[in-house]
Amino acid sequence: MTARDNLTAALEGRTPDRTPLAIYAYFMGAGTPADLAPCLRNDDWKRLLDLGLSVTGHCALVQATEHGVETGTEERREGNDVYEMTFKRTPVGEIRKVMRNGWHSEDWIKEPRDYRIVQWIVEHTELQPCYDRFAEHEAAVGEHGVTVVTGSGDWLHRSPLMTINIDWAGTEQFCMDVALEVPELFDLYAAMKKQFIAEQRLIAAGPGRFVKYWENLTVGMLGPDRYRDFLMPVYRESVPILEAGGKRLMVHYDGALNVIADQIAKAPFPIIESLTEPPEGDMTYDACRALWPDKVFWGNLNIGLYDLPAPRLREAVLDRCRRAGRRGLAFEISETLPANWKTAVPVILDALA
Repeated sequence: MTARDNLTAALEGRTPDRTPLAIYAYFMGAGTPADLAPCLRNDDWKRLLDLGLSVTGHCALVQATEHGVETGTEERREGNDVYEMTFKRTPVGEIRKVMRNGWHSEDWIKEPRDYRIVQWIVEHTELQPCYDRFAEHEAAVGEHGVTVVTGSGDWLHRSPLMTINIDWAGTEQFCMDVALEVPELFDLYAAMKKQFIAEQRLIAAGPGRFVKYWENLTVGMLGPDRYRDFLMPVYRESVPILEAGGKRLMVHYDGALNVIADQIAKAPFPIIESLTEPPEGDMTYDACRALWPDKVFWGNLNIGLYDLPAPRLREAVLDRCRRAGRRGLAFEISETLPANWKTAVPVILDALA
């Protein structure tokens, strides 16, 4: 079986010939399909591909166009600090986010009226399919792996409440506004949910088999009740739409999950992607398998494992395979590229072989 065949078998919930290890093309230095070809020819990466490493490409099938919105950037200096401000001006007001010396400084949403401005933007955004992108991504990845499809924003494609949390309000503002039940936040959620479901219909009608929501869920910001009330309804409505189009959904859950483990067991998505054991996560693979026997685990190996001596790294990988079971199991490099990847990844591939 090729690397693509093995990875596909695992993601379909079958037992591959060998448990795959994949890597985001981004971590190979490939931000676009055109960038991937020279990466695949690079001696270091080619050696790992020959040893069985798979590649994961990501392709946005939808383009979002904001109408009636002026977007621009401004820069100012204060002493040794450089501030880059991105603004969005609309007929109902202006919002902005700020980067300080290349680091996040201010989020778009700072007060309740800002939710109204974002809602106006959402309600005046046009979604259009761009299915032709997929063939280019597939040609680049080839037999080395799979292309996972997303919606508009690609790496920003997530369910509505997670979009508000991560991309608009930020941690502090979001947590306060959820706790205070700010009405404007939930009005924005409703508008985003309507748009999101429409987007899933476009994705379902397009090419590709595997769809990803980049949830980046930090459940401590929500709690199980909010998860039940605002994420589960989206999953229950969107998954049948995707399945009708021949798609399988994966959610990017790389953190603590134990407090919602019972709800995940009932959730309709078949694949949990970037699933990570402690200390980053809070559930072991055997515990996950006991609770979610039919879900596919596309697991992220803890970054600390890569620093282990080769025999201990090998045993740690094999131990995870034993506890998770080989059916419906794959691993990946999905959070960061280890500094010692050239020496550690061959050990992992040898263990998985």
